[in-house]
Amino acid sequence: MLSRNPSLLTRSLQNSLIRCYDFLKSLVLVDADENIPKIFKRLSWDFPHHVQKNVVDNVSILRGHGVPPSVISVLISYYPNVISCEVNIFSEHVKEIIKIGFNPSKKTFVSALKAVSTMTKKTWETKMEVFRRWGLSENEIKLAFRKNPIWMTLSEKNITSTVDFLVNKMGWKPSAVAQVPIVLNFSLEKRIIPRCSVIRVLVLKGLINKEIPLSTALVSCDERFLDAFVAKYQDEAPQLLDIFQGKMGLLELGFTF
Repeated sequence: MLSRNPSLLTRSLQNSLIRCYDFLKSLVLVDADENIPKIFKRLSWDFPHHVQKNVVDNVSILRGHGVPPSVISVLISYYPNVISCEVNIFSEHVKEIIKIGFNPSKKTFVSALKAVSTMTKKTWETKMEVFRRWGLSENEIKLAFRKNPIWMTLSEKNITSTVDFLVNKMGWKPSAVAQVPIVLNFSLEKRIIPRCSVIRVLVLKGLINKEIPLSTALVSCDERFLDAFVAKYQDEAPQLLDIFQGKMGLLELGFTF
């Protein structure tokens, strides 16, 4: 840490570094002695200056909006650079996510604040436009963001390729994707395509004929998915396990999406 931030050695031990440490210790509620060195590593080189200049005011802003100590502790432990940014910018971000509907007492508030802090207004509007092109309303987009703040931080390429597959290959509606936004966090190649391939084989073989909910297909744990869609049909479709494991594709069975 010192080799990366040698300017720390120019700071007053009593008036800067120890004061900074004690201040952080008053905010970090879990394993403070272990976590504070990690926080120092995550912070910019002039953090002691920022503590005096920004963090105290930003913590006051959070408290003023009813953010509990436990949530403040999580924020400063994992995203200290977010809480050490300029006070006016931080205040604007807090107001934005509260306006969208995030509950300041929930830990998703932290994820939302992190997401908003990494984007300019132009980037935010670009992401909104990406989702609008799929026919989603502003309310649907923001509801999805409230459920999964990472939703708005994904790249345009990631969003487009995943939604295109789920909508145009599998037939789910864009609104169904927005209702289960965590699916965009999943790897298209490693999770989504193998699972959807299993379901596609079952449909084409006539082994299932009902529409499978998106959450059942993609969000359930591997064990539950295997029980419901692989082991249950092992006799009728013995290739399902290989498809699930990515060892075999639909084309090898003569199927397509």
